[in-house]
Order: sequence, then C-alpha cells, then structure tokens
Amino acid sequence: MKFAYRRSATDEQTVEVDIVPLPERRGTYRVTVGEHVFELDERLFHRAAFLKQADDITLQFEGREYRIFDASQRRRATPTHTGDLRAPMAGKIICVLVQPGEHVKTGATLLILEAMKMEQQITAPQDGVVTRVLCREGDQVTAGTELVVLEEDSAFPTRAASPG
Repeated sequence: MKFAYRRSATDEQTVEVDIVPLPERRGTYRVTVGEHVFELDERLFHRAAFLKQADDITLQFEGREYRIFDASQRRRATPTHTGDLRAPMAGKIICVLVQPGEHVKTGATLLILEAMKMEQQITAPQDGVVTRVLCREGDQVTAGTELVVLEEDSAFPTRAASPG
C-alpha cells in the first residue's frame, strides 16, 4: 500500500509511505517512510489504531497520537479577507440558518457545524449581506472549506473619521 502525507495541513513537503508484506517472512511487513525503512511484525499493527476523518488520518500508537494529512488533498488557505467564512475543522453541517440576500449583524449565527461530536456555531465576523451559501445541511466538509460569503452591507456603512 502506497500513500503520501504531510506533517501538517500547511506543510508543502510530502513524505512517501510504502507498506509491503515480506513473502519470505510471513507476518512481517517492510514499511518505508521517506528514506527510512522498518520491518514490523503484524502484531504491532494490532497495537496501533487509525482513524480517518475527511482528509485527516490520526494514528494512535503506544499512548501517543500522530496527525497525518493526506498530501493528495491541497488545503485551502485560511481566510485572507473579512467576510469569507471557512470550516475551522472537518465536520458535518447540521443546520444552515441563513440564505443569500439575508442581512446579518456581527455575531449572528450563520450555520452550525458538528465536529468531533460537538456543535460549533459559525458566526458573522461583521455586519453584512450573505451573498452565497456554499453548503447544505448534511454536507461533510474538510477544514478550510469555504462555507458562506459575506459582503459588507451598504445599509450599515462604516463610520468614517470626521474631518478635523
């Protein structure tokens, strides 16, 4: 089995991994991680646990937890300007509370994301108008997925400094 991973969601460098059973040694696997080669007994695999959520893999081994990110999936950058609302983590959209054209105030809940069995409210960072809703209830989303686009509302103009 071959795959590649990144050490973090923003890491550009990938590490190739290859796991191959050794026919001459039943129950033994050759595991190549980057340039490092290990031979592991199959009993070791029974002491490790893997969990895959969206594009993230969590490996638990001997009391430690390692997060591995799928290198084939490019992550979207964090928001670069106010009004773009992205999923802070992988999860499921359980409730969409707004629709395009709706005026919202700062702090208004726009949608609810369920992640790791907890509900997380996605709120408006500013007064504005919802121009697009890019998800629906029941959608599975990955961290960084754009969910809502919010533009400054002309009905709520920003206060300009008074001339002085």
